Amino acid sequence: MTMNNATALLMELARMNDMIWVIGGRSVVSENNSEGMLEPEIENGYISLEANNWHCHIASDDVTNAQFVHAQSHEDLVSYYVRFSKGYDQTLVRCYFPNPRLDNNLNRVELQQERLDAFNEKKEMYINDDDIVFVDRT
Repeated sequence: MTMNNATALLMELARMNDMIWVIGGRSVVSENNSEGMLEPEIENGYISLEANNWHCHIASDDVTNAQFVHAQSHEDLVSYYVRFSKGYDQTLVRCYFPNPRLDNNLNRVELQQERLDAFNEKKEMYINDDDIVFVDRT
């Protein structure tokens, strides 16, 4: 099976530690951590994501686009995530990178450059102005 760019990115992010996965995008969402994340799989047209206490299946044909996003978060914080969508209007999944201004206990800290670099490296690797774009919502 040939993967499009957005699906390849989703699969790569599923292999990274300390990510937060938000499933859904409208009336119901589920926020999940990546603790115990298993190798992602594609079978029978579905991407399977599974971690210690959650799993989901996403129709691979529906993952057509992705947006790397900087977005205003709580108060003065900025979130860094990738939004996977069907077209640009239907959110399927969002994958949040560890916030560079928060420690693992969600306490504010000085900028942790390596966390910001992880987001920017993936962004530079995947942005193509076609099916994967950058959006600044700050």
